[in-house]
Amino acid sequence: MEKFKLRLNQAGSILTRRKSGATRLRLTRGQAMVEFAMTLGLFFLVLFAVIDYGWLLFAQMNIQQAVQDGGRYASTGDFKTGSSGKSIGRILSIEETIQNEISIPGVDTTKLQVSSMNSKGVVTSGSAGGPGDVVTVTLVTPMSLLAPLNFFGSFFPSSYAFTSSATFKNEPFDPANTN
Repeated sequence: MEKFKLRLNQAGSILTRRKSGATRLRLTRGQAMVEFAMTLGLFFLVLFAVIDYGWLLFAQMNIQQAVQDGGRYASTGDFKTGSSGKSIGRILSIEETIQNEISIPGVDTTKLQVSSMNSKGVVTSGSAGGPGDVVTVTLVTPMSLLAPLNFFGSFFPSSYAFTSSATFKNEPFDPANTN
């Protein structure tokens, strides 16, 4: 095997290779710009993905907190009154409580489900139950991404469906005072 020999000049410094003709003629001038353009696309893809998934995580936490607050409100047996002074009902009161807690724009609360289970194990959908019953509040809502990353195909879907649920045991309250 041939050993690599260093060429030294008279002062003892290592001789460098001469530059190629292409470098001397500056034919590689746009290389940095092309490399920058190639990495810029990847940088923005990663940046938007981080922003979107951070937004979705915040939205999921906010929706879950709102559903828990709605479930807690449901367990009290309380209800709200409308502008005419009449009760709007427990289910609408629970939905209004959840809507007031959500700080994410575009959340659809029409798929809110409230169900209760009495002490005998009978489940009633669309009812917040009576005293001592177990009430479950569930919200399924789609959320769309902030940045349009779905042009990359199936890696980034255009929306995600969140399911948030909370279960509480109703407090003892007078069932005659509920609607």
